[in-house]
Amino acid sequence: MNGEPVFSRRLFMGWIAGAVVLFAVSLFLMGGGGELSGPDSTGASTFSRSAIGHAGIAEVLNRLGISVVKSRYNSLEKLSDGSVLVIAEPQPARQSEEEIRNLLKADTILLVLPKWAGLPSQRTDGWLRDVRERFTGDAQWALRLVAPRGEVVRETGDVTWTTNALGLAPNLASPAQLMRGPGLRAIIGGDRGMLVGEISERNRTIWVLSDPDVISNHGLAREGNAALAVAMIKRLRSGDGSVVFDETVHGYLAKPSSPFMLLFRFPFVVATLQGLIAVGLLLWATMARFGAPQSAPPPLSAGRGSLLQNMAKLIEFTGHQPVMVARYVQETVRDVARQLHAPRALAGEGLIAWLQRVGGARGVAVDCGGLMQRADELGSARRRDPSSLVRLARDTHRWKGEILDGRSRHPRDH
Repeated sequence: MNGEPVFSRRLFMGWIAGAVVLFAVSLFLMGGGGELSGPDSTGASTFSRSAIGHAGIAEVLNRLGISVVKSRYNSLEKLSDGSVLVIAEPQPARQSEEEIRNLLKADTILLVLPKWAGLPSQRTDGWLRDVRERFTGDAQWALRLVAPRGEVVRETGDVTWTTNALGLAPNLASPAQLMRGPGLRAIIGGDRGMLVGEISERNRTIWVLSDPDVISNHGLAREGNAALAVAMIKRLRSGDGSVVFDETVHGYLAKPSSPFMLLFRFPFVVATLQGLIAVGLLLWATMARFGAPQSAPPPLSAGRGSLLQNMAKLIEFTGHQPVMVARYVQETVRDVARQLHAPRALAGEGLIAWLQRVGGARGVAVDCGGLMQRADELGSARRRDPSSLVRLARDTHRWKGEILDGRSRHPRDH
């Protein structure tokens, strides 16, 4: 393995900055995230005290001693014998049809069709600044979950109730939202349609309230509606059963069936992505360490030959061969001059001339001046040929042998 870093410094700092930003965003979103992930606190839920909310009916039932559960998850598991599941104003844009059909598996259900939509007030928290009628298609969608051939209508003017099994007259604001169609038995109905209809299937009972004004906060203020709402609940409920208001249909976070699935739901999926990125970076940094172990470099050999060979490789690696050869020529000339007892006052060109005279007298074939000139040219040469360095070193060694011993030391002379 080598000691080089896996990432450059700039890339590493970029990863750190990205991780910090992603971690901060995940903390913000998991902490609530303001309006990004919170439920509608002014809609048709039991947590809403707005005009179209249902906090009023929940409080009325509580004061009457009826157990009320505001369920944010697993609503079916909170139903006991005699309990009623209230699914109030589900909307196709908020949850899927499959989720609603799963809730419709309960034994006793009060399904309230949607009618109103409101815009939250910017001045007073929990209030509405504007209320409008929803598109009838939303109520039609909810009705057809239990009555596929049912139809939702809105009627203006007074409605005459010809059927009323509860004996309490509703007090509705115009337009009244009614329903009609096969499969529904009228509990409260008139010539224009039904307000409360019943669907009985084996051991399951479903009551459908077409107009939510009977149980909404603003509707409870109208005479007779509160009594009618309580009468509906009591007729459906039996024994000590509780009234479970499912609030997952209003955007309150439902608990997943498996803790593992929570990792893939927003906003926890952000933390999951962080973990996957961290694992990916770890594998990237350590991937070279997998597989067969790398072989260790061969140990340094002992002895003069190995030492010289290692020194030669080191010099070759640093690129200082010309300097070493030039120094070798200079030191060889000085050593020869010392052994021949050259005059101490001689130096430079004078010493070279003296050695040339001695060499000529002894029949030396190699010119000392030529060796020094070639050595001086090494520093200025742009292109360095290794073979020329070898020849210069060899000629210098041959010159030294001839001038000192009077014979050639070149291998070809032996």
